[in-house]
Amino acid sequence: ITKGVNQSEIIESLNKASDAGIKISATVILGIGGSKYSDEHIRNSAKIINETKVTYLSTLQLGLEEESKEKFYKHFSDFSMLDDHEILHEQKRFIEFLNPSNKIIFRSNHASNALHLAGTLPREKSRLVQELEMALKMGESAFVPKVFRGF
Repeated sequence: ITKGVNQSEIIESLNKASDAGIKISATVILGIGGSKYSDEHIRNSAKIINETKVTYLSTLQLGLEEESKEKFYKHFSDFSMLDDHEILHEQKRFIEFLNPSNKIIFRSNHASNALHLAGTLPREKSRLVQELEMALKMGESAFVPKVFRGF
């Protein structure tokens, strides 16, 4: 995703803000890299979180409404959307990569999400990973039904 700044500039800006006493709230969009850039997306997102003092962290799941899919794919023809199982696997790996030096209040309770999670990092990291592993084993029966997520 082109943001107009590079990763080191994001880290520097967030650290300046937190050093000034500003609480940082960050959101990571799961699936935004598609299948091609999934690993790069979550590794780079985790690096930003690990190298800053984020206070609040949330994740939400990328979703495209039916009427916007055609236009989206015209511009991004090589994009391959992740399914719910792949999204949860991406989220699990993202959390596994997190090693924050400070307490982070984590929420993954956006209406778009296949699974709702909440915890405090790094203290509850292993529990969050276990919840994701359990949901991945259970499959769709553990997921919030798509009808409730607007898809």
